[in-house]
Amino acid sequence: MNSTLPIRHEPRVVPRPEHTVSRSDISSGALKVLYRLHRSGYLAYLVGGGVRDLLLGKRPKDFDVVTNARPQEIRRLFRNSRIIGRRFRLVHVMFADGIVEVATFRASPEPPEVPDGWEEGEESELATEAEETPREAVVETEVFGSPAEDAWRRDFTVNALFYNIADYSILDYVGGMEDLEARVLRSIGPPDLRFREDPVRMLRALEYMVRLEFELEPELEAAIHRNRELILDASPARLAYELLEVLKSGSAHGICSAWRRFGILKLVFPEAEAAGSALGKVLRAADRRVAMGFEPHDAVLLGASFLPAFAGILARVAPPGQRVDNPALLEALDNLLEPPAARLHISNRNLHLMKQGMFTISKMLKAPEKGRQVTRLARQEYFPVAWQLYTLAVESELLPREPWEAWNRALDRLRTHGTAADPGTRARRDRRPRRRRRRR
Repeated sequence: MNSTLPIRHEPRVVPRPEHTVSRSDISSGALKVLYRLHRSGYLAYLVGGGVRDLLLGKRPKDFDVVTNARPQEIRRLFRNSRIIGRRFRLVHVMFADGIVEVATFRASPEPPEVPDGWEEGEESELATEAEETPREAVVETEVFGSPAEDAWRRDFTVNALFYNIADYSILDYVGGMEDLEARVLRSIGPPDLRFREDPVRMLRALEYMVRLEFELEPELEAAIHRNRELILDASPARLAYELLEVLKSGSAHGICSAWRRFGILKLVFPEAEAAGSALGKVLRAADRRVAMGFEPHDAVLLGASFLPAFAGILARVAPPGQRVDNPALLEALDNLLEPPAARLHISNRNLHLMKQGMFTISKMLKAPEKGRQVTRLARQEYFPVAWQLYTLAVESELLPREPWEAWNRALDRLRTHGTAADPGTRARRDRRPRRRRRRR
């Protein structure tokens, strides 16, 4: 363990008057889970990023619960739940406002997390297998433990704090409260060992540094520099999941800049590294839209990273004043998108939407000449992706604004009046159709 960390077998207890976590800031689903476990005689703690963010005055994106109840016992308490996982069985309790993940205290090192639902249908298949497999046929590889053991096997001290629903106190086994107050990110245990266990922790350390505005503990910072090559051992699906979470965070520009400074971006996503400063403009535009409350489609967020390269392709295959070379454009898009999609295990659905979205942008580089052109494009399933990508490209000054503004006015008319038809088309539509003679 880190020599600077006091080993605590009994927690520091921070009573309710001395911390800022309020039940009014916890989701109703998480409260229902905590109270039912507690009233059934089990320990029930809120844990992880939810506690950390509440203490920092931030809104958590989700809430996780830990307990001494076993997975099957949790499942019996909640009819609206399912057991997932092969190596370590978790319970997802489903509510209208989201899913609450419930885990049993464990002493074993934390296994790498599989990003649920990354491939369509993956999560449901996992859940079905866990539920339908006879219990005696499941190889139990987890080692259940105590709250102290569960805290010590986590990654960073600020992520190992427990909120106890029994008395509304905070339990701290690892010095997380001190680090939270000092705004320092510190590894639990030697950082080199923790990064060898799970290299993705390096990405998360830099994400927390930027998003939470924390400083890295010096030994943790040095360990990231020493171990950055280990990130190549992480599964592609997990890397893609982490990338997508960063793009959704509203802090994508700062986090990707940190990944670049530490030499990790070129290992995880060399295409983004090659985009240089142009990518920074795109990510700032994406962050602004997230801050405004927009929730871009995954294909938009992933495709945004390719917009600088796409703008270069357009300049080559669609010079101003000339027709677009469609075959050359499609071939260039294949060469641009397919290799990273295969490497990162991006779903075929998202790959299709990115490719069709960018191809559609090439049809909007001039102001629309006919209303039918706007209506026809707007009806396509991939048009929302195309329009959001086009908007990001314009806001980051990769593509000219004038054609985009003309299309935006036409789309406003379509939304307002249900048609984007030109006056001549509207006049022809308003004429009374000729009556056909009925055959005898």
